[in-house]
Amino acid sequence: MKVEINKKRLEYLLALYKMSVDDLLSLLNKGRKRITGAADISGDSIDLGVLKRIGEIFDKEVSFFQDYSKLSTNASSSIFFRKTSFGTELNLESIRTVNRFESLKNALDAYNKLSQLDVKFDIEHYTLQDDPKTVAVRARDFFYPGETVNHRQFLVKMIEKIADHGIFVFEYIETWNKKEKTNIDGFYLKPNVIVLKHHKHYKREIFTLAHELGHCLLGIEEVESVDMMDISAQTSYSDVERWCNDFAYQFIMGKEAETLANIACVDSRNDYCIDLFKAISARTHISRLALYTRMYIDRKISYSSYSNVKSELAEEYRRREEQEKLKNSEKRDGRTPKPIISPLFLKTMQYAYFNGVVNETTFCSRLNVKPANFERELWR
Repeated sequence: MKVEINKKRLEYLLALYKMSVDDLLSLLNKGRKRITGAADISGDSIDLGVLKRIGEIFDKEVSFFQDYSKLSTNASSSIFFRKTSFGTELNLESIRTVNRFESLKNALDAYNKLSQLDVKFDIEHYTLQDDPKTVAVRARDFFYPGETVNHRQFLVKMIEKIADHGIFVFEYIETWNKKEKTNIDGFYLKPNVIVLKHHKHYKREIFTLAHELGHCLLGIEEVESVDMMDISAQTSYSDVERWCNDFAYQFIMGKEAETLANIACVDSRNDYCIDLFKAISARTHISRLALYTRMYIDRKISYSSYSNVKSELAEEYRRREEQEKLKNSEKRDGRTPKPIISPLFLKTMQYAYFNGVVNETTFCSRLNVKPANFERELWR
């Protein structure tokens, strides 16, 4: 059965994803005996089965292709029309994820306008000429959540502090059995959106949040993998990425950064600072490997010593992972964690509901809330 479509909608998606018709056909025909040709997707109507497969590729419902309202390809409509390259070569799922959060933010902006919720984007902007350490010290007065031992609680409180200044922070979670996963850790979209991929061990996610906050303070958008431990990438980092990495490090470390700055070298003579780095890591929500990586970047530890330490920490991490898996299997606990909800996101949805902009179903759907918990979330 064929259904009528708005061809411009498909053209829009191809432009958004930087995809040619041949690229799309390659994806549609992968693993299939019955081949779809260019003529099958170029008309005013498309076979419903083919259209559904196209929708799966672009994460769109059939109704999207039957909508005749105009979509803009102006720079203001998407980061993919504003930028031609990114810090990471994005896979298809990463593009889908960015587009999903762009659509969510557009909806939230509309809700806020209709419900007359005035979200004040209140931050000071900086440039690459500003010293990242100086900026980090100042930013701690506004965004640092204080001394919290638990890493997840620290992340939650930091998201709350950032929300106080009109910045949305979204977290998304990918299940272990998902066929295709994003190859990014986070991204920043102008003017006030930060998105993080959930990590089981929160120290990396905390660093990513601080890094993306750096992008926000600079007003420079990016979609990227944020891995401070990827030494091979250090030499190819742009000035922006180095600035944001330095900012994130200084922001998380605070005064502890001076302790590391005063270390002349890390070698066998000081037992590779094992006890010191373990203590600092426990106090600052930054991993020991990240501290050793910083020492390598600052040329205070040799490559061979760094590689040995990295291998030992990786083995320690592997053993800990196995122990955690064993505990979880004994508990039969296979629950997927829920994403952290920014209070600014919740407030937007609450205002929208109380002002009749959204109904209960939309409220629960946006916040991923079970209908049984609607009242609790509405008054939280």
